[in-house]
Formats: sequence, C-alpha cells, structure tokens
Amino acid sequence: MLGIILLIIGGVGLVLTLLSLVGAEIGSFDVDLGDSGVGCTSILMPFVTGFGLLAGGLIVFADANAAGALISGALAGLALALAAGVTARWLWRSGQELPEIDVIGSSARIVDPVGAGRFGTAEVSTTLGDQQITVTADRDFTHNERVRVVAKLDDRDAYLVEQLPFSDLD
Repeated sequence: MLGIILLIIGGVGLVLTLLSLVGAEIGSFDVDLGDSGVGCTSILMPFVTGFGLLAGGLIVFADANAAGALISGALAGLALALAAGVTARWLWRSGQELPEIDVIGSSARIVDPVGAGRFGTAEVSTTLGDQQITVTADRDFTHNERVRVVAKLDDRDAYLVEQLPFSDLD
C-alpha cells in the first residue's frame, strides 16, 4: 500500500512540475515560477516527483524493502530538486543579462491600428533587432503609419506615440 501511495504522490508531483513549465494557477495555489525568481514550488515538485516515483516504483515493482526504497527515493528527489534549482537560477540570471533599451524618441511603424483610448502594437528598430511594443495615442493611426514614441505610461508596459514629423519620414 505504501508503494501505491508514493506512486500517486510522485504522479501528482510530475503533473505539477509539468504545469509549472507552462504556468498555471489552481485556485490560490500558484505553480508558476513568477517574476520573483525561483519559488519553493519549483524546487519542491521535482523532489516530490523523484522521491515518489522512484520509492513507489521500487516498492511496488521490485519488491524492495521500504527503508532502502525510501532512501533511494529521497536521494533521487534531492538530485532532481538540485538540478531544478540550478536550471531555474541559470534561467533567472540569464534573463537579467539582457540590456534594457530605451525606445522613447524612436520612430516606429504601426503594426496593429491604434487610436484614442485603444491600445495597438508598433514595431521599433533597436540595436538588438526589431521589437514590438504596446502603444496608445491621442488620435487614430492605421497599419504601417510611421509614429514617434514620446513617453512610457507609468501604470502599464505601454508607450504613448504621436505623429512623426515630416522631416523625419524615411
């Protein structure tokens, strides 16, 4: 019976680990890494998966004694948790190495139409390549119109654009 319970625990850990890769929220239980870096769930779920599946599998399928199976499962869980922590930390640090580019003052091309009170998308050429940004404006701009980015909105990850002066047209 202990082996079946451990297999169920390992299966739940595996499902939650897979959900954390794509991000999901079950009620108030968040299984996403989030913006703050590595969370307890991202380290705990691989441990639970390795521990439960290995220990339960040894008990059920290999008829191993419970103490040896639990120790083997714990070691496998620790190895998976360590690998998950190292990987998550590397991903978190590599995201911080990207330079932040200031697009205010740059010209942009409207990709999705934008208007007063509506948001759209514009494409800005940067040193890292073309980047799409969310924009809004005081008047309507249609697809492929050229605009200038004049300000970043404080409460959103969006920018205010205005008509590009004729002297700046390509």
